[in-house]
Amino acid sequence: MHENPIEVPEIEQLFADLSHPNPYIQTQAFTAMVQYWPEESMSRLLGLLDQQDVALRRASVRALGVFGEAALLPLASLYSSSDDGTTRASCIKAYAQVASNYPGLPFPDESMQALQVALADESPVVAVAAVMALGQVGEQATSILLQVIEGSNPALAVAAVNALAQISHPSVEHGLQALLDNEDTDSYVRETVISALLRVQDIKARQPQPYS
Repeated sequence: MHENPIEVPEIEQLFADLSHPNPYIQTQAFTAMVQYWPEESMSRLLGLLDQQDVALRRASVRALGVFGEAALLPLASLYSSSDDGTTRASCIKAYAQVASNYPGLPFPDESMQALQVALADESPVVAVAAVMALGQVGEQATSILLQVIEGSNPALAVAAVNALAQISHPSVEHGLQALLDNEDTDSYVRETVISALLRVQDIKARQPQPYS
């Protein structure tokens, strides 16, 4: 007996489903894009990151997050070449999606550089999104986030403190404690650091201790 051939979905139908209000149908659509039309789909999804239609733009960001490693360099290239704030923000948010979907995935130098440049983006939305994305990247981004908490932007510092509190790395607690001990630390940042240190210490206390 011959098995029935797999029916490949039409790419146009998949992009129509991407605009569907049901998130489940959207997810089915971009999962099929990765499986059947990876190169064609990624190119089109990157082109949708400047969409004024917020729902479609967000769906495109989610879709690119499923492509994983394959999306990292194209996103860096688009971010670096774009003069549109919406596109740049979408690229950075897509990085957060990739990191969330693929925990521990190493980001190439180009991607880490794009995220670091984004911290100083003229758009505050892009800068905050970069901090959140770095938090999702995790341990690889620890040193960059530690630099952010020592910067002159309290809003970014607070976001970076919260991001660091989710990363299990010895340098995190030391960095937060140093910020707390610094008399020049902004009062709002200081409050966030106190809360973050409690979370870090709680996480450490819950980790299994090695037998002596």
